[in-house]
Parts: sequence; C-alpha cells; structure tokens
Amino acid sequence: MLLSAVPSLLNHLIPAQRSIKASVMKTLLVPLLLAALAVHSEALKCHTCVSSSQEECDRQGSSSCPQYADACSTITGPNTVMKSCSYKSYCEKAHHGNSGSKMECCYSDDCNGPHKDHSHGNNRGNISNAAGALGSSPALLLGALAVRLIAGRV
Repeated sequence: MLLSAVPSLLNHLIPAQRSIKASVMKTLLVPLLLAALAVHSEALKCHTCVSSSQEECDRQGSSSCPQYADACSTITGPNTVMKSCSYKSYCEKAHHGNSGSKMECCYSDDCNGPHKDHSHGNNRGNISNAAGALGSSPALLLGALAVRLIAGRV
C-alpha cells in the first residue's frame, strides 16, 4: 500500500520541482544579464598629461576614465599640451574663443595618444576653447589654470 502511494506523491512533487527550477532560473537570469552588461560597458581609456610639448606628453601613459566619460580630449595652446578624459557633451558645446587654444575630441580607447600618422578618421572633431572638457579631471583643470596664469604673466 505504501508503494502504491509513491507514484501519486511523486506526481505532486514533480510540478513543484519544475516551479522551483523555473523560479531559480529566473532569479539567476537577472544577475547574469546585469553582469554581462557590466562587462560589456568597460571604461574608456584616454591618454592623460599636462606638458609643454606633444612629444613629452606622448611619453606619459593612458588611464581608465571615470564612469560616464565618453570622450578623450587633446587641448593644445602656446607651449602647452593637455590630454584627458572628457564628455562628448562638453566637446559639442565648446565654442570658438580668443584663447588661442585648440581642442580635439575623439571617442575610442587611447584615440588621443601618440599616432604614427595624424589622420584620425571620423572619430575626431576639432573644437576650440578647452574650458568645458577640463572639468572631467580636477588635476588637469588645476594644471591648465596654472599654465594660463603663468602664460598670462609672460
């Protein structure tokens, strides 16, 4: 009699097990999708430096950008080169000024680094006046202010 009750009991447990498996699979699916998105959205890498020459700046390395930085910038002025992480919105909003500086933005890893040929394709746009892009890096902002103060006194 006990053996005849086992199939009946199993029939009741199997749907419950299927429900538990489906619940576990749904619970695991969400973290796996989030992990996949996190891996896919790696930080942009840009060359970062403040220097008096392009050659000296090129010897310095690149670093990972802050989470929302989506552009690399190169700012050149009289005797000054600054490279940093930036934001596309800053690059698009920068306007022509009379500061004599030139800002170039690009949007892929290390795109503002040293180049053998200076043709940058469609991923670059030239924009003057670098004040906006410097906001992404306090160290570069302070360096730029110091350079401007020194250059203004000379």
